[in-house]
Amino acid sequence: MEGRRPGRGPDQRDIPWSLVAFGVVAFYLVLFVLLNRDDVDISFVFFSAEISELVLILLCLGIGFAAGYLFDNWRRRRRPSET
Repeated sequence: MEGRRPGRGPDQRDIPWSLVAFGVVAFYLVLFVLLNRDDVDISFVFFSAEISELVLILLCLGIGFAAGYLFDNWRRRRRPSET
């Protein structure tokens, strides 16, 4: 009887919420990939290309993260040191 929670039968178990959350996120990612497979035309000032929407989204995310990183470093260098 030790180690068992009161009020639970032998066939009732805890729900593995981390596994459920992983399954929901995996399902969402699969849907995201499947729904963004269409090709789109994009113009890069000097040339244009036809790429997948998913690649375009990932490219924009990468550019955004890089710009944020560079801006943060620039802002830190401009801040006067407090000594």
